[in-house]
Amino acid sequence: MKVLVKTSLRLLFRAKVFWFFLVITPILSTVILNVKFDSSAAYTDKADEEIIELDSVDNKVAYFGGQGEYLIKVYDNSDSELSEYFLNKISHCGLFTVCRANLKNPEVNSETVTDEFIKKHIDFDGFEDRMGAALYLSSDFDKEVRNGDVSKALTIFILSNDERNEVLEEEIRAQLDRIRNVSFIEEADRMMPKKEVVSIAGAGSRKLSKDQINQKTQIGYAFAFMTLGFVFCGIFVAHTAINEQKNGVYTRINLTKATTLKYFASKIVTTLIVTVMITAVMAVCSLTLKMEDLGMNRLKFLMMIFLMGLIFGSLSMLVGILIGDVMGANVAAFTVWCMSALFSGLYFPLKDTSAGIKFISSLMPQHWFLEGTEMIFVGDNKACYMLLCITAAYLLVIISLGSLGLKMKRADEWGDS
Repeated sequence: MKVLVKTSLRLLFRAKVFWFFLVITPILSTVILNVKFDSSAAYTDKADEEIIELDSVDNKVAYFGGQGEYLIKVYDNSDSELSEYFLNKISHCGLFTVCRANLKNPEVNSETVTDEFIKKHIDFDGFEDRMGAALYLSSDFDKEVRNGDVSKALTIFILSNDERNEVLEEEIRAQLDRIRNVSFIEEADRMMPKKEVVSIAGAGSRKLSKDQINQKTQIGYAFAFMTLGFVFCGIFVAHTAINEQKNGVYTRINLTKATTLKYFASKIVTTLIVTVMITAVMAVCSLTLKMEDLGMNRLKFLMMIFLMGLIFGSLSMLVGILIGDVMGANVAAFTVWCMSALFSGLYFPLKDTSAGIKFISSLMPQHWFLEGTEMIFVGDNKACYMLLCITAAYLLVIISLGSLGLKMKRADEWGDS
């Protein structure tokens, strides 16, 4: 066994492409984890009906409308208590999603607000974004509303053929009339019936903050790169077995006391060692990361990387050996990586997909590692136990199916294309 493992490792270390995947994929994962971006729009549950604050006046609002919401982009040049109250009422009516760009905030808008400024952005929204309507609240919003001059208080830009346009216009008129006809906002609130929004979630659902959603997305992209490395490094182990069979090495091994079971066990041990090596490279790269930005400590992060590597390294190694052809094994490895990452939700959320897609997603290992990531974020102590059980289950299935596949192939045909 020891000699077989050493021989396999020696063959691996001679391949330059093996070192490429061993080193580059952890580095790419680290780069992704160091990049700061906001992807919460695609993942955030908008059931709370709150105003969505845009980080920049140029932000697109189409990303906030994945479930057919009527989107309203508001250019708020007032930033007053009254405008805040007005927009909250529009948002809380339950029909519209309000996304506000606070033009008074220098971090959101650094330009001078003029008619040309508004026209430029409305033209952009009409052609480059997707929304039902855009609103511009003037700097004299409070004064003009009190005076009853609605046309100077705000401007409505209808940017779609949505049938809810008329409902929006009626709602805006109703809210402005209510504000104008009472002296105080508190009095207006007392005139309206109270509404309670109840969010019904599944038993296993977890409420993540905006930062945690972004952290989960980053870790998902890092998982995608690491999976690529593990899959191809496992395939390179399969390459050694395929070449040994074609070159007669496997036949000579059978003439010794080494059994077929011991031979394939040596390949699994080799895959384990390769997984440890990639995890070690990732551990070195992680020294450049601020682990508090990932929402978990370094040990738990590396544990997830290692367990995921065991699954995909073993899977790709056995698939490659069963295929028995180097080129076919490479194609299979790329297919395994591409399809598993796609259906697991590493790239985009699958919460609004069909039941069939969700079922396929639940079969992907990365899906459960993302679940484990969420559990770690919310402080669930069962996360590590769950990930260990998931890894053991996948390894049991992989080894069982691999053993069955190997038995179905005659020993003298094993490895032929």
